Amino acid sequence: MPFVRILLLLMLTTPATAAPYFVHCYDFGCKTTQELRYSEKHWDEIRSIFASGVVDSYTEKQAIRRAVATMERISGELSGTYLDKGGNYPGSDIVKQMDCIDESTNTFQYLIALEQLELLKWHRVDLKNRRIVWLMTHWTAVIREIDSNARFAVDSWYRDNGELPYIQPLEDWKRKRDFPVAFNPELATS
Repeated sequence: MPFVRILLLLMLTTPATAAPYFVHCYDFGCKTTQELRYSEKHWDEIRSIFASGVVDSYTEKQAIRRAVATMERISGELSGTYLDKGGNYPGSDIVKQMDCIDESTNTFQYLIALEQLELLKWHRVDLKNRRIVWLMTHWTAVIREIDSNARFAVDSWYRDNGELPYIQPLEDWKRKRDFPVAFNPELATS
C-alpha cells in the first residue's frame, strides 16, 4: 500500500510553487470526478485554521475537523456538491450526492494536502480504512498520531456538506461505537 500513497502524492502534486489540487469525486463510488483547484484565498482560509491555538494532538484534531469541513464547503461550491446530505439515503435523489467511498476519498485528499502544506505537526495521514458490519461496507479517511501511533477515523459521510466530520479512535469506529464527545464536543449539546 505504500505504493498507492506515493502514487496519490504524485498525482496531487503540481509544480513546487503551486498548492495541491484535487480529483473530487461524487455520484456514489466516485462514478464522476472533477479536477478542483483552490484559489490562494481558499488556501489562506485553510492555513489560518492552523495558525494559532494548535498546541497538541487534541487541538490539531479539532483543527483538522475544521479544515476538512472548510475544504468540503469550498469543494462543494466549486463542484456543485454543496447540497450533499449526510449518509446515502437522505440525499439519494440529490444530483451529485456522495456515499462513503466518495467522502472518504475526498477527505483523504484533503488530509494529504494538509500534510503536503506542512500544516500537520502531531499527525500524519494513513491509508483509508473500511469496516464490514452485516455485509455493509463503510469507508473512512484515517490519521495517525505521531507520538502514540494511535489511528483515528475522520468520517465526513455522516454529515452534510461543510459540517465538521466526526473523529473517533479507529478501533472504536470499526466496531461502530458511538462517536465520543471528547473528540466531537458539539455532540454534548445535541
